[in-house]
This record gives sequence, structure tokens and C-alpha cells, in this order.
Amino acid sequence: MKHALLAASLVLVAGGVVACGGGGGGGAPADASKAEFCDGYQSLFTDLAAMSKDGEAPGDEETLEAVKSWAKNLEDIGTPEGISDDAREGFELTLDEVSDLDIEELKKTSLEDLGADISDDEKKQAEAFTTYVTDSCGNPLEDLMPSDAPS
Repeated sequence: MKHALLAASLVLVAGGVVACGGGGGGGAPADASKAEFCDGYQSLFTDLAAMSKDGEAPGDEETLEAVKSWAKNLEDIGTPEGISDDAREGFELTLDEVSDLDIEELKKTSLEDLGADISDDEKKQAEAFTTYVTDSCGNPLEDLMPSDAPS
């Protein structure tokens, strides 16, 4: 359950995954519809819940694959017009970090480690992205039944 919770937390707390990554998000479209963006963003949570079997979270490899697939899909969708520059940077930083995430890092990362190595500017950008997502799309865990929520 730990890794499914961590994967969901990495996305919920966008600042938690931003580091110095490299290679994702910068070329993402900037004209997505808000509905398409929100559906894409929230898909990780429903996918992880669907992958859970008998109350057990998916394994490390399945979780990592789901997170990377989610990030690639979100990069293909892009962000809606009107997103602030800081929120767009937070989006890009999040996708960059997910693209660099590997199984060993997923195994050793704890919730306490989230956001430990990011600059103040990156924290500001990540917070702007998190605020944008929450304001625009709502809480992604809200639609999941308590027994379906990653834990």
C-alpha cells in the first residue's frame, strides 16, 4: 500500500516530486480543454484504485508504470490556456521528475522526503500548480470510495 500512497502523494503534492529532473513537460501543449486536462490529471488515482486487488495496492513495477504512463498522457494533453506561468512551471517540473523516477527511487522515497531538495522558486511553482489543479479540477481522491483510495 505504501507505494500506491506515495505515487498518489507525488501527484497530489506536486512540490514533492520536483527536483532537478530533465526531459518532460516543456513541449506539452498549452491549449488543452480544462475538462481534458482534469480528466487526465485525475486518471492516475482511478487507475491505481482499479489496479488494487482485495485491498492490496499494485506492486512497485505496476505503480511505477502507472505513474509514468499518467505523466506521458498528461504531457500529451498539456495545460489549459490561462494557467499561470508559475503553475505551468510546476506542471513541467512534476513531469520532469516523474520521467526520471525509477523503481529504486520509488522504493526508497518516503513521504517525509517529498520536497526536501527543491528551491524556494520550485516550491512556489509547485504550490501554484497544486492550487491550480485543486481549484480547476477538485480533489482527485474525492470521487474514490474510501476503500478505493490508495493507502
